[in-house]
Amino acid sequence: MTVIESGPFAPLSRSAIRHAMSDSSYQQLGDLSIYESVASTNDQLWQRLEKGLNTPAVCLSEHQTAGRGRRGDQWQSPPAGNLYLSLFWPFPANTLQNGLSIAIGIGLINTLKAHGISDLQLKWPNDILVNRHKLAGILVESRFGNQHNTVIGVGLNFKLPTATRDKIQQPTTSLQQLCTEVPCRNELAGHLIQNMIETLTLFQARGLQDFVPLWSQYDALHNATIQLISDDVTQTVKAQGIDENGALRYEHQNQLHTLSNSHVSIRFAS
Repeated sequence: MTVIESGPFAPLSRSAIRHAMSDSSYQQLGDLSIYESVASTNDQLWQRLEKGLNTPAVCLSEHQTAGRGRRGDQWQSPPAGNLYLSLFWPFPANTLQNGLSIAIGIGLINTLKAHGISDLQLKWPNDILVNRHKLAGILVESRFGNQHNTVIGVGLNFKLPTATRDKIQQPTTSLQQLCTEVPCRNELAGHLIQNMIETLTLFQARGLQDFVPLWSQYDALHNATIQLISDDVTQTVKAQGIDENGALRYEHQNQLHTLSNSHVSIRFAS
């Protein structure tokens, strides 16, 4: 008989995560690996690909020494019981990936809502916020070849030590701060992985069309005055939702523009 250790901060467990997933989702994975510490869970999956292993796979770690976010920013990854999770997915070579982080973000919000976490919003293109405080981030990386290989990294704050919060250059929050009863980390990891697989399968078949209509109910930037920051240039604009390809729409000097470059930093202006 297998004993599955439970509790919100129990060590990551392959058997416990597997137990939280449906058979059909788990059977799509060629590998589910858990580490005590790695440089980056995304990098672990790219290294797996370099060895010729190109089936869907998941990597989790208790700690990252070189975790990264969008624009190459460091993702603070202390061994504090958070969730650092990456999933490798081999799309067909002709798959358009516009808006993939939006589809993944909506899926993650739905999973968190099912665990009783409310007031969740998405800040374009890849942050999950609660009251403008960052709870989770998504990093999508792609490489092209005979397949359109993609790794999606997710960092979810279960608890953040004060020393870690002090290093982060934006307001943050954690499940420990938001929840009276913090969800079981292994169970939530299993549900997140399953949801990501289901989201990727739908996205591969239908693109973003099923997700665009849902954006307005989760849009953290809805009609907000924001700053677009690129190198030394800052523009103050008004957010206007997204287009059918997942690009950010914004108004500047009475003209409507779109932004698809995720390397631009976005900040609330007030």
